[in-house]
This record gives sequence, C-alpha cells and structure tokens, in this order.
Amino acid sequence: MNLMIVEDEARLRQSLAGSIPWEENGIEVVALAANGAEALRLFDLKKPDIVLLDVQMPEMDGLTLVRALREKDALMKAVILSGHDNFAYAQQAMEAGVSSYLLKPAGERDILEAVAGAAAQLRQELDRRYGEELLRRKWDDHLPQLRDAFCNRLFRGEFAPGEAERLASEYGLEQGEGSRYAVAVLDAEPETGGRTGAMAEEAAPGMTSGERLGEASGGIPADRAKARFSVYLLAQSLLGCDGCWISMDGQGYVALIFALPPGEEAGAADVMRAGAALDKLMIRAREGLGIVCTAGISGAAEGLHELRRLYRQACRALQDRIVYGTGIAIPYREAEETAAAASSAPAAGAELENALEAALETGDAEAARRAFYAIWNVSLSEAGTVDELYDGILAVSSLLLRFIQRQGMSARETLREHYPYFQNAKLLTTKEQIRDWLDGSAAAIAESQHRRRKERRHHFVTELLAIAREEIDRDVTLHMAAERLFVNPSYLSRLFKQEMGQTFSAYVLELKMEKAKQALGEGAKVYDAARMVGYRDVSYFTKVFRKFWGVTPGELRQ
Repeated sequence: MNLMIVEDEARLRQSLAGSIPWEENGIEVVALAANGAEALRLFDLKKPDIVLLDVQMPEMDGLTLVRALREKDALMKAVILSGHDNFAYAQQAMEAGVSSYLLKPAGERDILEAVAGAAAQLRQELDRRYGEELLRRKWDDHLPQLRDAFCNRLFRGEFAPGEAERLASEYGLEQGEGSRYAVAVLDAEPETGGRTGAMAEEAAPGMTSGERLGEASGGIPADRAKARFSVYLLAQSLLGCDGCWISMDGQGYVALIFALPPGEEAGAADVMRAGAALDKLMIRAREGLGIVCTAGISGAAEGLHELRRLYRQACRALQDRIVYGTGIAIPYREAEETAAAASSAPAAGAELENALEAALETGDAEAARRAFYAIWNVSLSEAGTVDELYDGILAVSSLLLRFIQRQGMSARETLREHYPYFQNAKLLTTKEQIRDWLDGSAAAIAESQHRRRKERRHHFVTELLAIAREEIDRDVTLHMAAERLFVNPSYLSRLFKQEMGQTFSAYVLELKMEKAKQALGEGAKVYDAARMVGYRDVSYFTKVFRKFWGVTPGELRQ
C-alpha cells in the first residue's frame, strides 16, 4: 500500500517518514506534503492509497482535504493526527470517512497500527468489490470485442489516415486536439506463480526443447488467463474513466493506451503520471485479488498512427522482466532500440525466427536455445539433401550474424570458438556437429547481449549516486530523485537495490553518517556537522547519529 504524509511541521514530517518501519509492514511512503494544496497536487501524481495527515495546516484544514481527496478516490483511507481533544471534531472526522483519529503526541507504534488498520480496511473493501462471485459473473459477460479489435488494429498499424480517429469517436474513446499517447502492456499471474524454465523441464523431462516451446506458446493456462482477465476488469473499474483505453491484446496481455495532454515538454512527466496510475492498478490487483502484475511502459508520441511503435516499445520493456524480475512497471529506454531489418522468413517460419531474435535481444540464453531447437526440429533436422541442409544453415547463420551486426558487436569476439565455422560451415561433417555449432552460437550471442545490457542499463544508478553525494547537505529521497529523472520510482528502487545491495534511503543515511563522523573527528561542532549532512534539527540529528553509530555526536568528539 502507498502512503502520503501531510504535516506542516518539517521535523515531525521527516520523523514520521523515516522513524517508523513502514516497508517492513507492507507500506511504502510515496509522498510528503507540507500543506493541503501541495497534498492535492501530489495526490494526483503519486496516487496514494492511504493519507496520514494533520488537522491544522495552512491553506486548507485536514477535514476539507480529506473530503477533497475522497472525491478523487472514494476508496482512499485517511488517518488523522490531531492536537484537538474534541468529541465533536472527531465525530466530523469519522463522518468524513476518516479511518482513525489519533491525538498528538501519538506513539510510533500507535501510528503504525492505525495506518496498518486502514490498509486492512482497504483490502477488505477490495475483497468485497472484486470478489470471486463478481469476477465469475463478469467472466461470463460479453467482452467489448469491438474496442479490443480496434485497439489491436491500432497496434498493428492497419488504419488509413483519419480512419482511426473516426472509429475512436464512434467507439466512445476520447481524444483531444494534439493529444499525445503512451502505451503500457501488462501481464498477470496468480501470486503463487506458474511453471517456467527449468521447472517446466522437470515437469516434462521427455519433451524436446522445441516441444516445450510449443507448449508455452500454444496456449495460456486457465488460471493465468483468468488472472489477466480479472486485472482487465479491475483496470476498467479504476482507469476506464481517466482517459485510458483498455483492451486485451493479441498476445493475451492487458494493453492500456493513456491519452496525455498536448505538448512535448511535459511528455516525460505525463508518462510518469500514467506510470503512477499503473502502479496503483498493480498494487490493488495484488492486495485485492492476489494477482502479481508486471508491465512495460512506452515513451510518448503524438497521434494514433504512433501507437504501433509505442506498443512495440512497451512489449520490449516488458521483456526486461527477465532482468529486473516481476511485480514492477518497467519503462522503455530509447537507447536500447535497434533498427529493424526487413528480411525474408526462414523455412521454419517467421514466428520461430521472431522468437529466436526476441531471446537474443533480451539476452536469455535458455530461451535462445529453445527457439533454436524449435527451428531445428521444424526444418534442419528433416533436411533430405545436402542442399536443403545448407539452405537451412544459411538461413539460421545469417539471422545470427545480422543480429550481431545490428547490435554493433564483433562477430569474432562474440562467437569465440564458433566463429570459424561461419566462414566455412563445411568443416562440420555431421548433423549433430552442425546442430551443436548453431546452438552454441545462439547461446554465446545471448550471453554477450546479456552482459552488454547489464553494463549499459545502470546510468540511472550512476545519477542517483551523484545526486546523493552532491546534495548530501539536503533531504534527498528516492521519490524526489525519480521525479527529477522522470522514471518510475518502483523500477528505480528495484534497479538501485539490485546494483548496490541496499535501498537508496539506507545508502543516503550511510553516506550522511560517514560524512558527519568524519567532520566531528576533524573538530567540527555538532551543529555544523548536522548542517553539513542536511539536518536542521540538532536533536533529531543526534537521535539518528546515535542509532547509527551507537554513540552521540558529543561522545564521539570527546
């Protein structure tokens, strides 16, 4: 569950965010606001599920803010921290839909229990709203086939100029003058997960890798199909009225088209706002339905004719779950796009060729081997003459070399011991040798691509480290950095922890405490050391310093 804290007193606001173990209790602080006006703005951007707020604030009191927020999201939960021990005021708060009313100074445990209780209430409401009985009834309802078919034709780029805009209006899909669009592709599965990779091989040890590939692509298990459809219904309920077009695409994924305001300058921020709405959908799917969602998000572009390109970007971003894991929204990055090269389909068929290229692109060596064996079983293993066999070899080896060239890699360095046979395949004298050569070549390319992707995907981590070092005298949070970099905070958090082995907040704290310790050791006064690392309140700095080092700043100086 996502939490926003609204408190005009800076010290208390920071203490509420940093001193309570929110993450250990399944709660993430996504926004901090100093007043009601700032809270309204951040609510639209961050889409929190729960708001912890003060009553007396400048510009707007707490109850007015609660009523305004509940107009935006009727399921939003609020917990009030108040200095008013007044029954009538507390009664007004409960009538406004406040979950808990705490009196200052409330203990950290009481605050955590109140917020956790609000989260439990929200889960119960989600259970009632999206329960199994409701899903069963909607499962049997007639699907909005026309809209789905229309969106899928947009993704395939099948419309003549002006035709897409006309049909969009007929289907009731809103589009503004000069609207920009972003596309998200979302996959879903029950929280317990499913059989993939090595697990699938253990379950069917007698099958060839090509047969296993056929099983994976030939049909979707019923529980996974139902999970996707359930999230599709949830998306219709949460996002269907917010300028978002929702459909089931040709691959069985949930596809979302976000209509963004005109203007290229605001494009990245608007995509980030769409990402926040997607995060909320994914959280409610997990909390309310027990379904884990993973999504890929495209960039932004103007015009319905761009949706084909944006859809392909979102699909490529979704493939990166192989690297970053499931349960997050992954943004597409322009730097990783490679030029498409038109080529005739090999004898095995374009579908299997595309599967092999997709595995090479994502650096998945095991998937590359499965795709190769599917091609081998369809064409090369059944070749009846030498000419047929070498035609098949030429098709597959050309595909591999074209991929290497498009990536700008060295064929010799990438293929290593397999390289000489691309110069003269006739050095191989049996089908088994040819098969092992092509199989090993595909795996070598995928492994090389995996290393390259891993080396170049961390520029965000580099920028985060620079921000932490250069702004050590300020209050730096992951969410502030994510806004500045125009990137999804959940994705950024996962990427940073994967690279650094710790959370960004833990890294920043460690950096500040090391700097403060060094300054104190060099004779700095406690007040000056606190200011150097961004603490304006010396007593709060002392508390944090002692918790980290086990001694107070004064004791360290002595």
